[in-house]
Amino acid sequence: MLIIIFFIILGSFIPNFLNPDNLLNVIRQCSIIAICAVGATLVIIIRGIDLSTSGIISLCAMLNGMLMLQDVNIALSICISLLVGLLIGLSSGFLIIKFGIPAFIATLVLGQLGTGIALIVNDGSSIGGFPNSYVQIGNGLILGIPISDFILIIFLLSGLYLLNYTPFGNHVYALGNNETVVKNEGIRIGRLKLLVFAFSGFCSAAAGILLSAQLDTAHPTQGEPFLLDAIAACIIGGVNLMGGEGKVGQSIIGALIIGCLRNALNLLGIHPFIQNIFVGSIIILIVALSIYNREKKSRMVAL
Repeated sequence: MLIIIFFIILGSFIPNFLNPDNLLNVIRQCSIIAICAVGATLVIIIRGIDLSTSGIISLCAMLNGMLMLQDVNIALSICISLLVGLLIGLSSGFLIIKFGIPAFIATLVLGQLGTGIALIVNDGSSIGGFPNSYVQIGNGLILGIPISDFILIIFLLSGLYLLNYTPFGNHVYALGNNETVVKNEGIRIGRLKLLVFAFSGFCSAAAGILLSAQLDTAHPTQGEPFLLDAIAACIIGGVNLMGGEGKVGQSIIGALIIGCLRNALNLLGIHPFIQNIFVGSIIILIVALSIYNREKKSRMVAL
């Protein structure tokens, strides 16, 4: 309901926003943010943060593109790129668990490492001209619906299943609420964190591959805009930055809101740099309201 109201409000004030072609473009663009947000949701629920998203997107897009241009089978190049994203996520989890490095530092460093490698492999230049069958993954339609939306649905259902219908999901929520209790129950916290960060890395890699298919181009820094948006989507969707609370479906709605907002600002001719100010301001506002409501509930319980 919230996203429908948001669509109507934007359509009332911004010409061409509700144009079918524009809405199709919005949903296609939102798929990248939303896939990243699926993985980011699990990370935030366990009181973590993943800042490697942009680096993984850039590296996996470049790697996948270069493999295809070397006549590697498309399916194989995609699998290799997804594996790289998963391994980066595992590496983040390993640094956090084994050496006690804070999540924001470990993921930030590995994200920068990914961006650096992406810049090195082709001397900082873009690559493009991918096989048409690959480009169709990002731009093709099935029954009038973008293929990218079907891919998003797969990740959405995977996230919903993991969190709501498996012991893994119960452990994720429990870890976010009270790590000590989870440890006392004999749950292997280290393995749980490894799996969460690996899943997040896998989601970012998939987003990078899909993005390069949509653009028919891979650039070594093309993942940078999506780091803020993925985290913002989770926050707008109600994922608690203090951990233990959040739903994948709500993060997807947050991604749609971010995508609609950026599209509306584009139609109004607002510079992308200024758009970041808007998105950042929204994050601050929502976090402040969340903290206020949480403290208000605590005071009411105390009384």
